[in-house]
Amino acid sequence: MKNATVEDVAKAAGVSTFTVSRALRDMKHVAPETRARVLEAAESLNYSASKSAVALASGQTRRIALLSRETLSGWFMGELTDGIYDVVASKHYDLMVYRVGSQAEREQFFTRLPTNKNADGLIISGFSATESEQKLLTNMGLPIVLVNVATTDYSQGSASIDDIAAEESVIRYLSALGHKNFCYFGRVDPLSSHQWGSDSRVLGYSKAILELGLNDLGIYRIQPNDNNAIRRILATILSNSQLPTAICAWSDLIAIALIHELQDLSIRVPEDISVMGFDGSDVSSGSGLSTVKQPAKEIGHLAASKIIQLINGQPLDMPHTVVPCSIAPSETTGPSHNKRGKR
Repeated sequence: MKNATVEDVAKAAGVSTFTVSRALRDMKHVAPETRARVLEAAESLNYSASKSAVALASGQTRRIALLSRETLSGWFMGELTDGIYDVVASKHYDLMVYRVGSQAEREQFFTRLPTNKNADGLIISGFSATESEQKLLTNMGLPIVLVNVATTDYSQGSASIDDIAAEESVIRYLSALGHKNFCYFGRVDPLSSHQWGSDSRVLGYSKAILELGLNDLGIYRIQPNDNNAIRRILATILSNSQLPTAICAWSDLIAIALIHELQDLSIRVPEDISVMGFDGSDVSSGSGLSTVKQPAKEIGHLAASKIIQLINGQPLDMPHTVVPCSIAPSETTGPSHNKRGKR
């Protein structure tokens, strides 16, 4: 049996093929009764528009590209991608994902520019493009929405948290509990440089420590695959005459690993040392970890909604949105007593 064509649908609905195309893509300026008639005709004929046919008729691919710096299996990217997919799938777009997690992947992407003429819009997560890369991206002529990227000059929209302000709020909260001696456990990022962007959470930590006149007893960075790094760092910390009463971690996963090591050393959390994570991931809610919640899925919804509006030529009421984080106190933070900060 011959497959139905757009001409067949147009004939059955009594409209032009142009109107069929607009009605099936849920575009404006199609009367509700006309759209209903087209949809009924398409359903009765079991018609399914091909991607290539839609692209030829509309100049659109019905694809949105996501460019990520972070590992795709991590909590944040998983939640963000879920949020983006919720929106793009509901609007009948496909989602393509590209990773630039290393220098090699970065060079390959900007050499091939696989999104060029292959997508209608681009969402970029956590990636600080150089000036030359920004030119390449803008020359593609695609709408660009950024997620958690400091420089938004080359984009038409963004959805981000304020990492600096979020980490400052952590220090202020712990300071209000009486803590004065702090450490920070971050990650070693092999990509860190001015070309990849700075660690804003460390900046927020240092800024608040200085402003509040608190004691920074060390910023330590952990190699992702070094299973003994935290234990070695703790040995260094415990050999000092002055001890932290609070430790802030770059992520919930680092915080959980840190708590396990502290407990193995018979250091009580939070009685001896309070520990604060960052993300509000599933692991934090199940372990009683105090953390900072960032709504990754909500950020994905926002980014996807913005890119679809831009693709459809609709102006954004609020191009650049800062999504608030919230402190979620739990079992791993508590009041400090002065004696705990001394040997």
